Amino acid sequence: MLFCIFGLDAKLSSPPHCTQVTKDSDFISRYKMNYPEAYIHPGQKEAFQKLYCINPAAVNKGVSVVCDWAAPPQVQFTMGDEYMHVIRQDPTGRYPGNAVIKTYQICNHTKHLHLQSDIVVTETDDFE
Repeated sequence: MLFCIFGLDAKLSSPPHCTQVTKDSDFISRYKMNYPEAYIHPGQKEAFQKLYCINPAAVNKGVSVVCDWAAPPQVQFTMGDEYMHVIRQDPTGRYPGNAVIKTYQICNHTKHLHLQSDIVVTETDDFE
């Protein structure tokens, strides 16, 4: 029975409702930009996350997973956009807990990142 209690605690430590948005193109890219995990504070309905690979011809793939407590959030972005828009969904209007945002992009350049030391860039010749 102790195992079930630990399982329940682990399940309650992260938001259960997630939305994943993946956008792909046919462009060849060699840099994977892993953005630091971001949070939307309790009570806040929406947020924007700045994206640094913004030239549409430079973006091969963009992936974002956003998890929340009340319901799966809406996640909107277009390849090449400067920002991703997240709108939390809660019929009570309370927006409890932190929503968690995990994002990465695969791009063909890193010229916009000279001041962004918190973004981890991986270089390779073989991203899928």
